[in-house]
Amino acid sequence: MSQYCNYNLKIMTNNTNYIGGPKSAETKAISSRNSTTHGLTARRWINDNEQELFDTTVKALIVDFEPETYIEKMLISKMAECSVRLLRIQNVESSMFDLASNEADSLLEAVKSIDNNSDRLIPAVQDSITFTWKFDLTSYVKKMQMLIELEEQKFDRISDWNYVENNMSVNTDYICKASIAMNLTIQEFIEREINQSYFIDVRVSLLGYDESKKDGDLTIDEIFKDSHEISSTSLQEYFKNLKIRIINDLQVQTVLRDSTERSQLLKDAAIPDTQKLSLIQRYRTADERQFSKTLGELLELQKRRKESS
Repeated sequence: MSQYCNYNLKIMTNNTNYIGGPKSAETKAISSRNSTTHGLTARRWINDNEQELFDTTVKALIVDFEPETYIEKMLISKMAECSVRLLRIQNVESSMFDLASNEADSLLEAVKSIDNNSDRLIPAVQDSITFTWKFDLTSYVKKMQMLIELEEQKFDRISDWNYVENNMSVNTDYICKASIAMNLTIQEFIEREINQSYFIDVRVSLLGYDESKKDGDLTIDEIFKDSHEISSTSLQEYFKNLKIRIINDLQVQTVLRDSTERSQLLKDAAIPDTQKLSLIQRYRTADERQFSKTLGELLELQKRRKESS
C-alpha cells in the first residue's frame, strides 16, 4: 500500500475522534450499509442493467472482504467498476462478432468470396437473381463443354463459318439454337452479340431444331443464309467474348448453387475489423490490470490493518 493511502487512513482514523456519528454497534451497522448504498453505488452507467450489476457486485464484494474503512470501501467500489466494464467489453465483443456474421450473411458476399473478394461478378449475379433462378445441371454441363471446346481453340485460326462448323461442333449447335430462338440469321446473331456491351446470360437451349415455319419465323435455310460471309474478325471477337461470358456464367451458377452453404461458411468465419478488436483487447487488458492492482491494494491494506490491531 502506498504512503498516500497509509497517510489518508491515519487521517481518517484520527478524525473519527472529533466527528459526531453513531456510537452503538447497531447504529454503526446501519451507517455502514448507508455508505454502501448511497456512496459506493452513486455511479452513472449506460443502462439499468449495468447499475444493477454494479450494486450486486459491490454487495457481494463487501460480504467477501468485510471492509471496515472508507478506503477499503472505495477499493471495493473500484473493483466493482472494473467488473462491470469487463462485462461491457465482453458484450461489445460479442456484438461485434454478431454484426460481422450478419454482414457476411449475404449472397453478394458469397459471390465476392469465390472471386478473391473481387466485385467483378456482382453485376452478373444481380442480373441473374432478378428472375427466378434455378440451377440446371444439364445446361451447366453443356456450358462446360462449350468452354472446353473454346479453351482448345486458337482464335486467330478461326477464318470463317466453315471452320466453326468443322471444328467447333458444340458451339455451332449453341449458335444455331440461339439464332432460332431469337429468330435471327446467324450473321445477325453474331453481330448482335458483338455489339452487346453488358453482361448477357448464356442461355443454352436443349431443344432440337424446329423446322416448322410459323408466321414471321425464319426457316432453317434463312437462318443459315449469308453465314459464310461473316468475317474472321467478327467470329474471333465473338468467340473471345463468348468465352469470357461463359466463364462468368459458370462462376455465377456455381456460387448461386452453393450460396446457402457458402453463406453459412462465411458467417462462421466472419471476424470484426482487426483494429476494433485490438482496441477492445486494450480496454480489457487495462481493466484486468486495474482490477488486479486494486485487489492487491485492498488485501495489503487489510493485512496491515489486522496486524496493527
